[in-house]
Order: sequence, then C-alpha cells, then structure tokens
Amino acid sequence: PIFLNVHPAELSDRYVIQPDDPMYYHDDDVYVEITESVPFTYYEICNSVLREIRNRGAVHLVVDDLGAGYSNLKRIADLQPSVVKLDRMLITNLHQNRRQQILVRAVVRMCVDLGAKVVAEGLESWEEVRAVRDCGCHYGQGYALGRPDPKPKKNKWKL
Repeated sequence: PIFLNVHPAELSDRYVIQPDDPMYYHDDDVYVEITESVPFTYYEICNSVLREIRNRGAVHLVVDDLGAGYSNLKRIADLQPSVVKLDRMLITNLHQNRRQQILVRAVVRMCVDLGAKVVAEGLESWEEVRAVRDCGCHYGQGYALGRPDPKPKKNKWKL
C-alpha cells in the first residue's frame, strides 16, 4: 500500500481526480491522507472530490492529526475515513494520564464504530506503545517502533 499526504486545499484544485493519475493504477491500496490540523476552506468541494476518488476503487481516505488544530468530530462521520490517525498531542505521556486515556479510548471506540482503523502517532516510548494498545489503537507510528529509513524493512512489531 502507498500513503499520499494531500493538503485539503489541494483537493479544491481537483488535480487528484484526473483519470490518468498514477494512483489509480497502483497495484495495492492507496491511502490519501488529509490533515485535520488546518481548516477546510472549501469543505463541500473537498468532500465531493474525496467521494469521487473513493468510488474509483482501492483508494481510501485517512484523516491525519485528529486531536490537533481545527479537529472536528463531525467530519469523521461525514468523510467516512478508512483510517484515523491520532495526533501525538493525544498520545504524548498517555501512560501517565488516566483522563487522557479515557479520552483516547472513547475516540478509538467512536472511530471503530464508524468503520475506521486507528493509528497512534508520535510513539516515543514503550510505555506509550503499551498505553495506546490498551486504549484499543490498531496501529502505531513513532520512534519507539522504528526510525525513518530510505530502505524500509518489514516491521515485526505489533500493537
């Protein structure tokens, strides 16, 4: 699978929905990642473009940075993402904050009920890895699991 980061403003340019875009010919699933940390100026146009992209096959929406900036829980319901990535602001020191754990557990439950898998971003310690696993997150991302590498290896770690 391939993950593509797309700024919400780029969706209003409609360049992503050209029929000859290489993402439509990728053999594996394609995940279009949009960030929640900036406001959608043209929300209706963006939502329309995202619907059109998903209707073309194995292209999935990922909402990135939930819990930061301009996050809007209603957008999670409206956009119907396959994956939601929790911002590291919700994850940092999660193992030390019971109230934060309650919040993350509730957000994960909501995302699962809406049909989305959940990624915890910014994992920097094994204590955080254990905490997000205990809160129900499906996947993790961060230095505790591995540093960026130009030659990716299959990760043997599971939450």
